[in-house]
Amino acid sequence: MAAYFSFERMITPTFVKVIYFLGFLLLTAAGIGLIVWSGLQLNDATIDRALGWRYVALGVAILTAGNIVWRVACELWVVIFGIHDELVAIKYRSSHSPTAHVIEEPIRREVVVRDNEVIAPHHAGVLGLS
Repeated sequence: MAAYFSFERMITPTFVKVIYFLGFLLLTAAGIGLIVWSGLQLNDATIDRALGWRYVALGVAILTAGNIVWRVACELWVVIFGIHDELVAIKYRSSHSPTAHVIEEPIRREVVVRDNEVIAPHHAGVLGLS
């Protein structure tokens, strides 16, 4: 319960999914409704023919592009909250790790001795070119 009050646990992704589903239903119903309404108006000849076909095209656009844009927008919100969850998990793991505050020793380089000859390890220069 404390995680909810400290905003370490987000409940918004669940709401985003519910809102996406409701928006999907609304856009689909609006697109189909506009197509059917303009089709009926064209059939009864109570609307200008060019305007009626524009309404049909708008209904198809709402049905397809509207739902795609709505999905992308909702996915962006879910991704943002997913990033937050991952950052909280990383913070939690690093603060509870037994080696979180240990300073590592510098890397020791080996020295090879052959027949009273000391061979130090090769140190590469800039970009390993020298």
